[in-house]
Amino acid sequence: MRESAGLTQSELAKRVGVSQSYIAKIEKGSVDPRLSIVRRIMDELSPLIEIPEIALSLMHSPVISVKTDARLKDIADIMEVNNISQVPVITSEGKLIGMIYDFILLRKLSLPSSRHFKAIDLMGPLPPLVDPKTSVTQIMKLLTKHSVTIVVEKDLIPLGIITRSDLIKYLSRK
Repeated sequence: MRESAGLTQSELAKRVGVSQSYIAKIEKGSVDPRLSIVRRIMDELSPLIEIPEIALSLMHSPVISVKTDARLKDIADIMEVNNISQVPVITSEGKLIGMIYDFILLRKLSLPSSRHFKAIDLMGPLPPLVDPKTSVTQIMKLLTKHSVTIVVEKDLIPLGIITRSDLIKYLSRK
């Protein structure tokens, strides 16, 4: 991304407030930067990069989701089997109404009454929702502040999901 933005490691380091060698280590994968550093890097690079592709080229589909009456244990199993850290909650008509994140499950699983929880009791607010034609550049900006975005059609029907990991994989292939 740095190269696509036309910046040297030194220029990016100066903008972010870290050393050039730290940027080099991040790029080599020899250091795992704090989220705050990743956000500062993304905040600097996002405005400088214009990617012509759209959400459809980046999203995972179909969206793995759960209905409002799904039990906590079943939700945890779905997340484990599919190696996902969040799962959208949908109505019986397939419309998005919330999101269950792994940190919510961690808190609820420790409670004695956890076996009684259903998806409707566990969900948090929806992440940003985008149109299938939203540019990857705009999605990059959203993912600097959110861990996931959902691609929807009208009436809140999920078409796909895009995570930070998806964006990283996509950009590393370019």
